[in-house]
Amino acid sequence: MNLRLKFTLSVSILLLFVIFLVSYIIFSAQKDFLTEQFQENRDTSFKLFFHTAETALKANEEQYINNILNSIVTIYKPSIVYASYVSGYRQVFVSRDDKNVASAYAGRMTNAFSSRTEEYESLMGEQIYEYASPILYGDKYLGTIIVGFSQDYKYQKIDEGISLISRQIQIAAFIAFIFGILGANFMAVRLIKPVKQLAEAAKQIGEGNMDVKTGINRSDEIGVLAHVFDEMVDKVKDADTLKDTFVSSVSHELRSPLAAIDGYCDLLIEGINKKSPPEQQLRGLKIIKDASIRLTNFINNILDLAKMRAGKYEMKASEISLETVIREIAVLFESLAVAQNKVLKLNIAPNLPTVYADPEKIKQVITNILGNAFKFTKENDTITISSLVSPSYGNDFIEVQISDSGVGLSKTDAEKVFEKFYQVKDDEFNKPKGTGLGLSIVYEIIRLHHGRIWAEGEQGAGSSFKFVLPVFKKF
Repeated sequence: MNLRLKFTLSVSILLLFVIFLVSYIIFSAQKDFLTEQFQENRDTSFKLFFHTAETALKANEEQYINNILNSIVTIYKPSIVYASYVSGYRQVFVSRDDKNVASAYAGRMTNAFSSRTEEYESLMGEQIYEYASPILYGDKYLGTIIVGFSQDYKYQKIDEGISLISRQIQIAAFIAFIFGILGANFMAVRLIKPVKQLAEAAKQIGEGNMDVKTGINRSDEIGVLAHVFDEMVDKVKDADTLKDTFVSSVSHELRSPLAAIDGYCDLLIEGINKKSPPEQQLRGLKIIKDASIRLTNFINNILDLAKMRAGKYEMKASEISLETVIREIAVLFESLAVAQNKVLKLNIAPNLPTVYADPEKIKQVITNILGNAFKFTKENDTITISSLVSPSYGNDFIEVQISDSGVGLSKTDAEKVFEKFYQVKDDEFNKPKGTGLGLSIVYEIIRLHHGRIWAEGEQGAGSSFKFVLPVFKKF
């Protein structure tokens, strides 16, 4: 059984139950209403007749009683079976039937000195509801008014009313059921169509098509689901691209140093046999050492990212002076600046407060950014490291800026430079430099310190990397 049929069948069963329940409530309510209405009409009729007879008797016009009885029986026939006036010396009886059947009710025509009602079955098998009430004029008893109403007639009229309502409800229920089925079928189509689209999109993704879109544009929950699905596809596509980039980068980063190590190992082996000069062997060993360091750094970067993703990256934080950290790193890069004929400047504001951070991790951040600055600058370019109270984030944050006058950053590069494996191309050589992992690690380290890092720049006009750290922010 498909989903559409299940949905339609479920709605149909629910609709039938609701129709039955509503019909039952309407029947019960209408029956109670009609019963109450008949009782009210019966009470009103008797009170009107009694008041008319009482008025005539009090006016000493007893001769009109017969006319009053005839009138009320004629008007309310067949609801009233009989009406009677009984006094100590006179009895007037009027029946709804053409012939006088007073003998059938003779036993009922007696004086009553207090009001009473009684329901009984007549000799002819008819259910009668009888009223009897005395007419008093002061302390003087004038007689008794007795009226018998047909209960059978009341039940007949109630059944007729219920039957009429039943037919109307049946017609309305049938129409409602038909429209309900059509509506359920329409809703089933509306629900199932996007589900099929989602299923088809999922199938295509399973077959490797990452460019698929659901094409569902709705504002309800299904529309939200489709939107989330499309976003998921984009993320899967990005993850797939990242996987390819990772494989490509890993392959390149592993192949190059391994090839160098393998090649120079062969040269060293041959050199030993051929008694190569020590200088040549030393040069080969240095290249092997550099390749090993490159491999080690690459693997460490991957492991660091994995630890950060798993939340197991360890930091040993304490109160540190950023000025001290910056000056220690600057000393390490002085010789490189001289060798590359570049200018390294420090611009540190006095009396900066300390921050709560892991000094080794902050050194790693500054070293990485500073290393990139040296990669993307030319001779006579200037690299400046600044530290000051953050102009953007206020006195609770210390800001570090590493600026250069090198090739600069495009807007796209500035937005994506912290993404994993993203590499900025050097226009001079039109090829990326590095693995694309360093700035990703830098970003994660600053994030773990509850800080923020961003890049600014302009193509051909230099770049600036800035990060802020909170003052005394423990974590």
